[in-house]
Parts: sequence; C-alpha cells; structure tokens
Amino acid sequence: MSFPAVPAGPNPFQEPGDWLKCALHTHTTVSDGTLSPRYLAASYLEAGFDVLAITDHWRRTVVESTEQLITIPSAELGFDIEHRSYPRHSAEFLVYGISDIPEDPGGDKANWYKNEDENYEVRTFPDLNAGVRWADEQGAVVYVAHPYWSGLDIQNLLSMQGFAGIEVFNGSAELENGRGDSSTWWDVLLGRGRQTFGIATDDQHYPLFELGAAWTMVHAAERTPAAVLEALRTGRAYFSHGPQIHEVSVDGSAVEISCSPVRSIVVHMEEEQGVCVNAGPTGRRMGKVLQQDGSGLITRARVETDRDDARYRRVSVVDAAGRRAWTNPI
Repeated sequence: MSFPAVPAGPNPFQEPGDWLKCALHTHTTVSDGTLSPRYLAASYLEAGFDVLAITDHWRRTVVESTEQLITIPSAELGFDIEHRSYPRHSAEFLVYGISDIPEDPGGDKANWYKNEDENYEVRTFPDLNAGVRWADEQGAVVYVAHPYWSGLDIQNLLSMQGFAGIEVFNGSAELENGRGDSSTWWDVLLGRGRQTFGIATDDQHYPLFELGAAWTMVHAAERTPAAVLEALRTGRAYFSHGPQIHEVSVDGSAVEISCSPVRSIVVHMEEEQGVCVNAGPTGRRMGKVLQQDGSGLITRARVETDRDDARYRRVSVVDAAGRRAWTNPI
C-alpha cells in the first residue's frame, strides 16, 4: 500500500520572527498542581520562559499576559477511545486559545472521574473528532497529549482528524515511568501521509521535580498570543528536553543543521529510510561533519540522503547525555 507524502511545512529557521520558549502543559492548584496560578506564572518567568499555557484538567485557568510572559487560555480535556486497555480508559488532548469549557461534552460517563482530595477531574468527549469540532468553533488549536503514557492505540489516532499534532515528548511521563517519548506514534502518522506537528512539554505538577524538563520553541511573527497560536497551528516550532537547534536548511536531498554540541544528528524518513551523522569513530556517517567543539561533539553537519521523494523528513539531534531536540517535518 502506498501513502501520500506529507505536505511540505514551513521552515521557521528561514523565516523572520522571534523564537519564544513555551511551557505548553502545566497544572496549578486549580486542578492537581501544587502552585497557585500566580506563583506558577512567576516560576516560569524566572526560569526564562516567554509563553505559558496553564492546562488544568477540565478547568480554564486564566493569568493575564504581561510584557515579559505571554499566557494562552488552555486546558487538558478528555475523549473516549475505541480500543481500551483497561476499564475506564480514556485519552486526553491539550487545547490552546479557548474561551470556555463545556459542562457536558457528551462522552461516556462511565469514563468520567473526580477526585476531591487531589482536585482532579476527567470528563470526555465521545471521541477526539468531537473535541476538535468544539475547539474549531473557538478558533483553538488541539494537540493530543502523551500517547505513549496514555497507552493510546495508534488506530485511535489514525481514525481521528483535525488535530494539529501530538505531544511527542512529555517530561513528567519520562521522569515518572519512562513513557515520555511518543515519537513512534508520530512517525506512524507521518508515514501514513498525515501532516502532524509536535511539541515537547514538562507537564508540570510538582515544580521542584518537573518544571523545565522539556519545552517547545515556537517561531512567532510577533510577541502576541495570536502569533503563538498561529505558530502552533502551522508547526513553526522545534522542541527539546536538552539541545538547541540553531539553523536548518534544505539543499535538494541534503539537510544542513547547526546546533548546540551533540553526538548525533538524524534525518528521519518513512520506514527504515532515515540517515544520520555521528560523532566519534563508530556509527555510519551519512554526510559530513562541518564543525565540532573541543570534545569532538558535532555543532554543524550536512546529512545527505538519496531520497528526493521521501514521504516526510524531520530532524532530531541527540546530545552527549542522550537528550533530544526535534524539528517538525521540513
């Protein structure tokens, strides 16, 4: 079976605008977090973030934007899934730029749950399509939350439409139980020709443990909530839990990348077609190392492929500690 190519997305590294560091999955005492909204905002500002989305469970928590910190009215909501792996199993999505939250989203109430002690609540839409339709009416942007952590069957995602992307990396899930990296789900969607963008988040509940564990860098035309939402809607971003990506350019079938020091730069494509450049004497070098730091780690490389017809191409870089940063498809 052949699948279509993913439509070429924008290359934010080649566009005018500003890179803004975003916290896109956070919780406060309004749901099951441990900091009040005001103190959470102050904590992210002190940590060097430019954008904060408070995504309390079934709550719209609002902190006003300031000149230093842009805030996006957001929430983490739920939807029923067809393929369950345990009783009362639903999945969640992150929605950005909302004006209200429905009292009854119409899902299976057997999946609804409320814990008064932890101030935690789950309600569900009948499916993700219903949640996306509701978000579209508000001009909001939807990303599916932590597919790996949720145990979300890929068939559920393939049957759903209209979401901008998925949470490719969740720092809290990685620290909690090693289920933070959902890039496998991402590659399946891209391999089927689905234009799907990614984000990374810390999913902060306990700031001493999680705040800043991962983040998304959006490339916005200006420092406004509307510009941030547009960047999320169109994939003008890269995301990380360690390395920085400074520049990405495409030259035919080759990709040139500049980044903070890393041990590996990978161009991912469908099936087994991806190629990489590695630092050190081991590993195949499918391209050229153009610059290195004093310890031999790569800071600039040209990764070469023989595939002008790749279904999609995305880049990841891996630093010496094994931490990654990812681009959206280019």
